[in-house]
Amino acid sequence: MSSLLEPIAIGGMLALRNRVVMGALTRNRCVDDMKPGQAQIDHYSQRAKDGTGLIISEGVFIDWTGSHWTNAPVMISEDHCKAWQKVVDGVHQAGGKMFFQPWHAGRCQNDLMPALKERDLPVLAASPLQASGGKYRDLPGVPGHTANLKEIENPSEIVNMFRRAVALAKRAGFDGIELLAQGGYLVQQFLVPEANTRTDDYGGPVENRCRFLLEVVDAIGDVWGGYELICVKINPTDVLHGTVMTFADLKETYDYLIKELVARKVGIVNISRRGTDLTVGDGSFTQSFPRPDGYSLPLGYDPVLDFGPLVKYPGSPSLLMANHEYTVEEADRLVKEGKLDLITFGRPFIWNPDLVTRIKYGIPLAQNDRGDTVLYGPYTSPEQGYNDWPTVAA
Repeated sequence: MSSLLEPIAIGGMLALRNRVVMGALTRNRCVDDMKPGQAQIDHYSQRAKDGTGLIISEGVFIDWTGSHWTNAPVMISEDHCKAWQKVVDGVHQAGGKMFFQPWHAGRCQNDLMPALKERDLPVLAASPLQASGGKYRDLPGVPGHTANLKEIENPSEIVNMFRRAVALAKRAGFDGIELLAQGGYLVQQFLVPEANTRTDDYGGPVENRCRFLLEVVDAIGDVWGGYELICVKINPTDVLHGTVMTFADLKETYDYLIKELVARKVGIVNISRRGTDLTVGDGSFTQSFPRPDGYSLPLGYDPVLDFGPLVKYPGSPSLLMANHEYTVEEADRLVKEGKLDLITFGRPFIWNPDLVTRIKYGIPLAQNDRGDTVLYGPYTSPEQGYNDWPTVAA
């Protein structure tokens, strides 16, 4: 039997039937006022029914100031909570467990997008430094991320946005929280000197740059009554949206941060290896994110194997999860060797609703044969490229 199919418990309290995790996947299909509907109920329930150990929700915006994608969901009101409750209920009825992923885009937005413009809201950032990249196809000229930024004056106000959202998630019945602290979005923006030039208690030395993330984690722990059911998703080698670190900075920052998370006894630390030269899997997604000049890494550097021992050691209160371009075979080997506890599969879950069944019976994973539009659209119906993928008979 694959080591990936062995049971495990998060924080000694949430039993999972296996170590296979469906990662958060933005799909832009919440067409009912940015709330999940029947399409999302069916999508997540199908993957839970197949036996997925843990499902992470797509990234869910915690406030209108951080909602930059059309038809990506939000968790702001009681109506949003009730809509997500139906999704979670479906996952639980199928025998699955589900974590909520709160998300604030920070500087990775454009102030002309309707969610912001119609509410006359600013684009908030750790510091008023424009993010690179971005393609706002709904706007004339397809502009990138805006330069019209407002520095967050009081970070505690944003911490309270996270607190409100995770309280709603708890009422919706989610089993835990995965804090998104990568991808170039707000939480990570505080970590990175290239995005954070503040001179107050939230900028400068590593302890200050990590302060915002840790305050958010503490707020989640307060709502959840402990840290055991919290996962923090990080990417030391990230390059997205100009949120990149030198090797020296990333070593110092994540060494400090991970030790602080484990000291709090968070349930899971989820480490990504995007931005490295590792091209396991089909390699296409890894190769899409080259490192800029001046930010090179040692050849073959793997942040999961480098920082992993800070999380996974005898007696550790935290589990180690990894993500980005892992094959089933590599993930199984790393779990078998005791180097990982859990593995996240992301995009393969899109076109493999029966991913766990395929692992169980040694059936190769299906590949995407429909092009990139299945990721974010456009589509004629939310079901298209979402709930219409074939499965194999075991």
